[in-house]
Parts: sequence; structure tokens; C-alpha cells
Amino acid sequence: MARLLFTSRHFGSLDNPQASDSAKQLSKLIGNPIYFMKQTHGNKVTVVDSQSSPNGAIYDGDAVVTDKPNVALAVQVADCLPLLLISKSVVAAVHVGRKGLLNKVALAALDQMKKLGADQISGVVGPHICGNCYEVDPVMYGEIVKEHPATGGKSNHLNLFAGLKDQLSEVEITSLGICTKENSDYFSHRADATLGRQVGVISL
Repeated sequence: MARLLFTSRHFGSLDNPQASDSAKQLSKLIGNPIYFMKQTHGNKVTVVDSQSSPNGAIYDGDAVVTDKPNVALAVQVADCLPLLLISKSVVAAVHVGRKGLLNKVALAALDQMKKLGADQISGVVGPHICGNCYEVDPVMYGEIVKEHPATGGKSNHLNLFAGLKDQLSEVEITSLGICTKENSDYFSHRADATLGRQVGVISL
């Protein structure tokens, strides 16, 4: 069975895991090395194999997938969606922002999980900015809603979780329902522009 968790501001920032005591504490808490990403708002997916991956390596891209039980995967966010995908034999951590939704990074991660033999996949999205708080300029709003109508909300506000659910229609996805901008327990670039990120972590 997969294990997962989401941290808050109170655990400390994990925007620079190589230099973070919080990252070391989290790895000790979980009991496995944690593999982070240098997130690029793209659609690159990396398969993490503990036998060939340096301990705690950081990968370029926005999704990491593994079928190894002694590996933990992390996604760092302030307002974007931290998506953790779960199955009995394969798990993934995915960074889904506005660009990631357009680049279909979650679909790419799902495809990679299936290649590794995953079935009955479900997903959990941790704290992220909600549709009532994520206001963008009218041009950007029009571009996103044209591609993903489900993201459309009140004037120039995007609901990325609704867009993700629509994009991954074959997967049952739930949200914790916590808005990073509304809740001061979480880092939010929109709320205060403070440098810092919380993480979602998953392992088999």
C-alpha cells in the first residue's frame, strides 16, 4: 500500500532540498531517500530506480515515477497542484501548474505508470491555490479556458483542479480542499511572495 503526506509551512521550506535540514528530517521520518525535481513547468517524466539513481538525486522535469518500494518521490509547490498518483505497484509525484496542464504532464506520468504495469490508479491533490483565488490576466484566462473549458470560473479566475480532473477523467482524483492563498499555514507566492515551498511525498 502506498504511503503519502503533504507538509505545511511549519515543517520548513523545501525549495532547496540539497541545502535543507527539513529535507533531511523528512527523509528520516519516511525512512527512505527522497527524490526531488528541479521543476521546469514542462512534461518530462523520469523513472526513478533506486539501483541506478544516486541517493536523493534531483531530476529535471515535473513528474517522477517509481515501482521500487524503497524510494520516496516528492513534488514541491507553493500554489501549483501537488498531484500524487497511486496504484498497488507504481506511484508518481507530479507538479501541475497552469503550464503543466497545457503540457499534459499528468497524462505523461499516467502513461509511464501504465508502462510499468500500474492499474486501478487513483490520485490525491494536496494544498494549492483554489479557483476563487487564482486570478490571471484576461488574455491568459482566454487561452487556458479555450484549451481546458473546465478551468473557467468567475471573471479571469482559473480552477486548475477542475481542469486536471477533466484531463484525467479515467482516474478518480480527490483534493484535500486546502487553498494555499487562503490558509497561512502554507507557502503561497500569490499571498505573500515569500520564498518557500511545501511538498507532497509518496512511496510504496
